[in-house]
Amino acid sequence: MTSHALPSVTPAPTISSIADGRQTIDEIDVQLRALVGARLEISRQIQALRSSDGGPRIQHQRENEIITAWSRELGPCGVEIALSILTLCRGSLT
Repeated sequence: MTSHALPSVTPAPTISSIADGRQTIDEIDVQLRALVGARLEISRQIQALRSSDGGPRIQHQRENEIITAWSRELGPCGVEIALSILTLCRGSLT
């Protein structure tokens, strides 16, 4: 398994106006959507590989690790974000 270092946090740019700030947020949102889309595709590939190997589609321990990481970084809202991303990428549990 490849080890990945935590990404360095890019300091937020200083904005000079509300319009400038909104444009920056829109640009960040585009990047976030692209990253979530890439994560969705990778998740689908992992699920397919796991299923073809006879394993379960979902690994709860792995999901708990993801939720913990988001929570550690962003608190209770991080849990909500993690759960939303997991649901999007793996589908509903029911």
